[in-house]
Amino acid sequence: MNKILRVAILASLSLLAACSAHQSASTYTTVNAQQKLKVSYALITGLREVRLENAPSGAGGLAGAGIGGVLGSGLGEGRSGIIGTITGAVIGGITGVVADEAAHNRDGLEITYRMEKTGEEFVTAQARKGSESLKVGQRVRIVESEDSTRVVPAE
Repeated sequence: MNKILRVAILASLSLLAACSAHQSASTYTTVNAQQKLKVSYALITGLREVRLENAPSGAGGLAGAGIGGVLGSGLGEGRSGIIGTITGAVIGGITGVVADEAAHNRDGLEITYRMEKTGEEFVTAQARKGSESLKVGQRVRIVESEDSTRVVPAE
């Protein structure tokens, strides 16, 4: 039983760690690495703090319920073991859902900018981490792929 418990906990923690990766203005996905990306220049006309929310994966709730159930099953035998398993699974599931949501939500920044060449104005929201140095009136580099846009200082 002790070996099964350790394997369940390690597997669940690995799953949760994999789900907690965050993108920022300074982070590229492996899909965008070594790809040709379009670069334009713009001037920031507005900044606003926002909250970035991704749908929870559900992995936290499943992992928490599994770990809680295994831990709860060790509380007794027969009827008390069943009650311990159910109680542990419920408490672990709730804890896992809360942790999963926290891992998928983060502070962001809505950046409004006017393109230098066309004068068009756009808005991009991105993670606050890596965007701390952006200010209204600043010249920025807009880096675009087919599925993402990031705003970084022009330097």
